[in-house]
Amino acid sequence: MKQKLSIIVPVFNDAKHLCKSLESLIRQTEEVVVIVVDDGSTDGSGEIAKEYADKYSNVICKRKENEGIASARNFGVAQVETEYFGFLDSDDYVEPDMAELMLKKIEEEKADICFSNFIWKYEDGSTRITKDIDFKDKKDILVNMMAVLWNKIYRTEWFRNNNISFPDGYRYEDASVLYKSVIRMDRVAYVDKVFVSYVQRTGSITRTFNVNINDMIHVFEDLDEYYKANTNGEYKDEIEYLFIRFFLGNSYLRACRIIDKKVRKETLDKGWNCLVKHYPNFKNNRYLKNSGMKNRYFSLVDRNLYYGNVSLFKIAYRLGIMK
Repeated sequence: MKQKLSIIVPVFNDAKHLCKSLESLIRQTEEVVVIVVDDGSTDGSGEIAKEYADKYSNVICKRKENEGIASARNFGVAQVETEYFGFLDSDDYVEPDMAELMLKKIEEEKADICFSNFIWKYEDGSTRITKDIDFKDKKDILVNMMAVLWNKIYRTEWFRNNNISFPDGYRYEDASVLYKSVIRMDRVAYVDKVFVSYVQRTGSITRTFNVNINDMIHVFEDLDEYYKANTNGEYKDEIEYLFIRFFLGNSYLRACRIIDKKVRKETLDKGWNCLVKHYPNFKNNRYLKNSGMKNRYFSLVDRNLYYGNVSLFKIAYRLGIMK
């Protein structure tokens, strides 16, 4: 039977974890095409991928020069020949029924994209579950969607027809593609199950607290321009809220953990300046009136609190209160 779903696995120097990731895809109850994109690895990752390709007819190994994760994802999408595709990071793994249940749902709903849930797994053994939800409209998706690629599958024709691509040379490429694609989503499906184990390891992209998080500024300024150029302003509140969440939340919390004081200060400055440059009146955003501790905190943040809380958050991470 011809496979309907391809899973793209970009890998760069992750020989230690790649096998577990690939094994989880090989053991799917619905056979998938596994496209491993070796982004110029030097640690044997490519050799491992080739061994799987030699052993399994549904595994394809492609090697390219090291040009970063966005380039690897674009390269992988270009290899897809199935009706649907998804992604999996080389250090994560999925449940055996992921492909079967997500394919069933996306076909039933005739959807462009299908969402599911995932579980964070930390080195100390603790876990937490994150759920995407059954969104009611595009604004709801923008505000509440988790901007990660691998708990979703995509209809290939829809993806290509909308000229969706990842921004070469930048991290946070997932946020760029997903938030831009929201206005192109006509039908969305959702499976309320945990399929992906999102493994948090020291040194992974989401656990590396260095100046590269400044890429987020480029990605979000580009997103802001994209929505201004392609909509009539009807999503202004939602884009503003994304800026608030990321520059007072995600990127801020990572910047707090940068060891070099000078680099940390420069990164914090850029995040704050980006937010107030584009949305100086962000405290009036209507989504901050919604319930929740984060919204309450965001509505109170000013420049003094923004910088004053750095030490507090550093201590919270050190004590394991935050992860």
